[in-house]
Amino acid sequence: MTRFFWPSLGCRKALLLLAPALSLACSGSGEKKNDACTPDDADGIVSEPIRLLLTVTDSEYAPIVLAAQNVSEVTLTFENHGTTPHGFVVACKPTPNSDGCPSESCFPSDSQIDSLPPGESVTITFETPLVEGIYDFYSEVHEDTELTPGQFIIQ
Repeated sequence: MTRFFWPSLGCRKALLLLAPALSLACSGSGEKKNDACTPDDADGIVSEPIRLLLTVTDSEYAPIVLAAQNVSEVTLTFENHGTTPHGFVVACKPTPNSDGCPSESCFPSDSQIDSLPPGESVTITFETPLVEGIYDFYSEVHEDTELTPGQFIIQ
């Protein structure tokens, strides 16, 4: 006679609590493939599409801090509320290492807005970099020396 084993109530509760932890431990981008140059993802969340609105005046960006998950599709609407052209460029972040991996991490070129005339807006879509951290953003328009830069946080 074959007997069916059913765990005790305490074991069933433990299994129910353990299942989400196991699924989190196994989740991720699926891109790692034991590549020594692929950094760990601190929060375990990648590829979260997000829409952001960034306005600029002649003196500041608003908001001054943008945030998104790593390896995520960002749709950014950039509005120039100033009286002169302004741009949007995200600086590369140094990623020092000693194992031959790239020494910096950068946003893609399609995340850059060279110069937007006053009163105009533009919407761009790009993917955030894999490496988490704080990336500075600013305008490369020559006259924007007084424009306060911002930060793009990749989580």
